This record gives sequence, structure tokens and C-alpha cells, in this order.
Amino acid sequence: MNEDERYMRLALRLGTKGLGRTHPNPPVGAVIVCEGKIVGRGFHKRAGLPHAEVEAIEDALKKGFSNFEEATIYVTLEPCSHYGKTPPCAKLIASKKFRRVVVGTVDPNPLVNGRGIKIMRDGGIDVQVGVLEREAKKLIEHFSTFIAEHRAFLSVKWAQSLDGKIAAQDGSSKWISSERARKFAHKLRNIHDVVIVGAGTVIADNPELTVRHIRGRNPVRVVIGGRRKISPNLKIFSDDAATTILFTPLKNPFTAGLPEGEIEIFYQKIGSDGRISLKAVLRKLASLGYTSALLEGGSQMIASALSEKVADRIYAIISPKIIGENGISAVSAITGKNISEAIRLSDVEIRRLGQDVVIIGKIVR
Repeated sequence: MNEDERYMRLALRLGTKGLGRTHPNPPVGAVIVCEGKIVGRGFHKRAGLPHAEVEAIEDALKKGFSNFEEATIYVTLEPCSHYGKTPPCAKLIASKKFRRVVVGTVDPNPLVNGRGIKIMRDGGIDVQVGVLEREAKKLIEHFSTFIAEHRAFLSVKWAQSLDGKIAAQDGSSKWISSERARKFAHKLRNIHDVVIVGAGTVIADNPELTVRHIRGRNPVRVVIGGRRKISPNLKIFSDDAATTILFTPLKNPFTAGLPEGEIEIFYQKIGSDGRISLKAVLRKLASLGYTSALLEGGSQMIASALSEKVADRIYAIISPKIIGENGISAVSAITGKNISEAIRLSDVEIRRLGQDVVIIGKIVR
């Protein structure tokens, strides 16, 4: 590993701290180095707050460093070139006359997309682009989908038995996975803007969909309803732990009265397949500024994500249990007639979670 890669990896680690918190902006990390010493570091914490480059520069100034002409700044994403809620970072870097700028990847936002790099190069700065580009693109994959497809990026998570079942014949599923796997699921909630479930899961399991097993913040909770009315007294509607959004085709979606908790309701028509379009939900979420969503089931929702081709990344937790053919399959969608038509994953990673394993991969389009 060379020096540029070492400092860029640190910037990437800093950037991950913003996952699930910066929407509609991307997460970004930055590190300032001079003569082999780190003199400033920062990451983008939330939309409207200073960007990572500003955080790193201010951190350096607080430590008494101001010799930026001799310093290199490592940034996971091309510095912005336009005025939004904050001034353009590319102009700030140019004004500080940094000796060198190392960028992970170009910003896919058409408002930037090379303009920030041009501003810095026009200012006489040596700019290198593409250091750990693959990792830098993965850091902003939520944002990239948000920009390119005008919808929220969708991660799909499920826990299954060794034979591919997410529940027994009677619908029971607690607990297929281990405690470590459940902690991992809460980490996923922490890094996504919203968590999505179907009304059937809410009725059957009465989940909270909050972050409890780790330190973190609660995502917005999204319920996709159908023709069946829902009790307003379920936890997801009656507590104030997080905002809840309900997509429903019904004018009166609740069995009696209205929930006490904070809730937004959007009315959505049912399609020819008898379901609310998940793609339409993701586009609506994007219009609200959310860039990422975590789908937690059940099998019909997973089927919708695959058949509508809006599932982007899969997290399949596999537990060493065998339920049998009468159990409920994790994936009920028809994906193809032969093996060549099977959905394939790239960027595959396998991790141990106690007695379970999780297979992580991005769906190949």
C-alpha cells in the first residue's frame, strides 16, 4: 500500500461516519497531510453543515496549522463547485493554495462532475483523481443511484435457514438468526435513511424497527400497505421513537382512529399485480430527500424488489437451521426459467456472524 492509498483509506473510514445522516448529500471524508503528518481531518456530518474539506481545514487551523501551500488534502469525493447550502469547496481549496489534492472519485452530480477538479487545476494545484476509486464509489453508491435514477438506493436484508426459509409454516420466525446477526441488522438500519417493511410484517411481528443493539440513530420507518386495514396501536405507529411513513391505497387505512405517534400518509394505487409499486415508493422517498432504504421483508416485498429490478444490494443472513419444504421461502419471485437467467451478485463479501454467515453482494444489472 502506497502513501496515497494509506491516507485515502483513512478518509474513507471517516466518510462512513456520515452514512445515513447526510441525505440528500453524499457521505465524504477528508484528511490533510504535511511532511508525513496528519494535520487535519473531517467528514460531512449532515446536510447544511460544513462539508468534509471544510471540517478538515478548520480542524487543521484549530491545531495551529496554516501552511496549506505545503500540504496535501485527500478527499473521497470531488470537492463541490457550486453554491448550495454551503459555498463551493473547490474554490476554498484553491484559495488555500494546497500543494496537492488527491480525489477518490469524480462527483456524479451533473452540477459538479469534473467542474471542481477544473477549478482546482486552474488554480495551479496538482490534482490526482482515482485513488481507491472502487472503494470511493462504494461509499457514495446510495447517492449515485439517487442522482442517476431519481430514487432511493435499495438494500434488501433477510435472515433465512440453511434451506432458504425465512419462517416456519405457521409464520413464526423468531429467532432464525443469532444475536450477533441481529446486531448486524441494527448496524444496517443505522447507515440507511429509511427502513421499509410490508404491512403483513407489521401485523404479524409488531416490530419497532429502531436501532437498539448498537449505538446509533433511528431511521425513518416506512410501511407499505395493501387492502387490509392496520391497527393504529401497533408499536411502529404509536411510539415517538422515529417518524413513520405509510403508503396505502386505502382512504381509511386504520381499523379505528388515528395513531398517536408521528406519521405521514401517502396514498398510492395498487398495480395490476395487486401491490403498491416499490419503485414508486423509492421515487417518492427520493423526492423527500432520502437517498437510501433498507428493505426488511417479508417474502412478498422481497419479490417486488427483485421483479421490479430496484434491489441494489443484498444482505442474506444464513443460519444453520433446516425448516423444511413447508416453510416460507425467502424469495418468491420468478427470476428466470434457467440458470443463465438467475440474478447474479458482484462485489461479493462473506462474513461470520457468530454461528451465522452473511452474504453481501451488489446485484448485477
